[in-house]
Amino acid sequence: MAYLNGNDIPNLLRLRTLITKILGTICTVSSGLPLGQEGPMVHIGAAVASTLTWMHGEFPSQKKLDSKKSRFSKFHPRAWPFDFHNDKDRREFVSAGTAAGLAAAFGSPIGGVLYSLEEASSFWSRKVMWRSLVCTTVATMLLSWLHEKEFSFALPGSLAFHGLQPVFHLQDLPLFALTSAAAGILGALINTSHGWLARIRPPSTHAISKIVEACCVTFISVAVIFILPYFFGECLPVPEMSSDEKFWFAYTCPEHHPVSGVSQYNDLATLYFSVPHETIKNLLQLGQDADPFFTVKSLGIHTVSFLTVFILAYGVATPGGIFMPSMMVGASVGALLGCIFQSIFPGANIQPGLHALIGATALLGGVFRSTISVVVIMVEGTGGIDFILPIIMAVVVSNWVAHHIHQHGAYEADLEQSGNVHFLQSEPPRELAVLTAFDIMSLKVVGFEEVVPVREVLNVLRSTRHNGFPVFKSANLNPNDSGGQMVGFILRHQLLLLLEQHAFFKANLSSKKDSGNWSSPFFGNINMKQLKFLEDAMRAYHFCHHPHRRDLTSRPEAIDELDLGNILGLHTSIESTCGVTEESGSKSHTTEISTETLLLDLRPFMNRAPLTVRGECSAQRVYVIFRTLGLRHLCVTDLNSRVVGMITRKDLSFASKKSTIHEHRQNNSLLQLESDSTIDERTARDILYSLP
Repeated sequence: MAYLNGNDIPNLLRLRTLITKILGTICTVSSGLPLGQEGPMVHIGAAVASTLTWMHGEFPSQKKLDSKKSRFSKFHPRAWPFDFHNDKDRREFVSAGTAAGLAAAFGSPIGGVLYSLEEASSFWSRKVMWRSLVCTTVATMLLSWLHEKEFSFALPGSLAFHGLQPVFHLQDLPLFALTSAAAGILGALINTSHGWLARIRPPSTHAISKIVEACCVTFISVAVIFILPYFFGECLPVPEMSSDEKFWFAYTCPEHHPVSGVSQYNDLATLYFSVPHETIKNLLQLGQDADPFFTVKSLGIHTVSFLTVFILAYGVATPGGIFMPSMMVGASVGALLGCIFQSIFPGANIQPGLHALIGATALLGGVFRSTISVVVIMVEGTGGIDFILPIIMAVVVSNWVAHHIHQHGAYEADLEQSGNVHFLQSEPPRELAVLTAFDIMSLKVVGFEEVVPVREVLNVLRSTRHNGFPVFKSANLNPNDSGGQMVGFILRHQLLLLLEQHAFFKANLSSKKDSGNWSSPFFGNINMKQLKFLEDAMRAYHFCHHPHRRDLTSRPEAIDELDLGNILGLHTSIESTCGVTEESGSKSHTTEISTETLLLDLRPFMNRAPLTVRGECSAQRVYVIFRTLGLRHLCVTDLNSRVVGMITRKDLSFASKKSTIHEHRQNNSLLQLESDSTIDERTARDILYSLP
């Protein structure tokens, strides 16, 4: 969800993570923890889609330009129908994989598409929709074939049930609303309790503590499963119309009644020991006239105990989902309320199974705050198209009730608590209505001139972790202009690639002193074949350099990995060689590269039309522009197109929090006053990037 919103999550979708997730999910589901496989299936589907988009090869080298071999050695982008070096296309495939993962979990092809649209994906298009629909259809057909050994287009869903009458009256609506409200309260309680427990859980950096916590929760869960049925379970006869005798567990009950000889089962043990989706199906089949499969006491004990263990397990270091546990709790509490209503109103047409269906749907809505996707998943997964009106009512009521208790859904709350992910909602926060771009921007902006010395690029890349730099007009290249206006924007990986491929040229220092400007033979006599090679290499840079850890390119060590010492003629540090004075005791020395210096010409590679806003622009409009266009950087300029600040995802995330709005504005004001007070002591470059 955060990845599809535009955040870079290290190692999220790599092959090693995929294999670990599959094995961990199998162990979690079989361990007895009240966690399901639906959530991990979403991650697995996204990881499969991402893995298919990665081509493994060797980074291109300039030495291979004139060779007959492919310039990309082991891979060539034209051999693929999609440009997977583009993050946009890879994100679209991940969106389709997310939809396929949920569809395979529930047997709900359309529900998977709507889930990806409503919950997972932040950028959507018609192309993504039909690709997702194809993926979900294929996934559901394969699921049907694996279960029934035959392909089928009539997919009943993994929770299909029978036994309920699609008949309800107007007087049943208040009871439906009451069940939905109760499930919505429980959904908000789950999210609230999860937030409280997250404060006392061991941090993710303490691996041993997380493992111990998971083991303790597993022990508690297993103890509850075995102890409660032993003391509180009721022995009931196995229903005659039961199609699956393996579902019923005798546990402490005799296998056959001593008098009648009828097979018996422990109702509470059956609720705990059976496969979760089979338990939910039997709860949904509780009709009006049928004998109850479970007593009211057992349903109450199961609801309270399962909810408690579920809250404890939600957040442990295991790959488990909360879809199926939420449905289990909702179905259990719905069936409990249905049995209570049936005893209070004996003459009414009350079906506990219908209330179980409403409770399961309502609890999903209360936990996740989804609407359309939950309705379609429940209709497709259960085959209950005849009950679509109560299902819609359950989602609406539970969302309304849960929102007044706990504002955010499960996913949004987890992202907000993590602190490392800056998730941008689809709508701008109301707190930004009174702010402008100046109030939320960062003032300390670093940039380059169109032609810049290599030593300056190296110093900036070493001293900052910025991933984008504005390029401004140089007075040296424009004698009739004072310079300073923003003329482009260049990314960090582009600069690293230019340095790695040695795309710089030598300029004579004496010529600059005589003429006052740099001569730029690289741009003036540019080799189009070389330029095309560099453009292709820039698109493939992140594919060949730490593809799942882009943050590593922002380290100072990334400069050392370039190994530019021999090229620059260094025998000491890069800074001292390029003219930086070092002091050692009473001596100082400066080393230069004879009468020549190395320069980078950024004009052929920079983005010449970057998006910018004025400082007076509304912060809400800035948010909409940034979120809708999927930007990483947004420069703030003044009337003369001079850069005065920079807005990133982090700035918008911080400004959206009420507690930081006034601090952000106050910090910007202090920085502005500091800049004004020391303006005479600073260079022209510092003045340019600190102007209010």
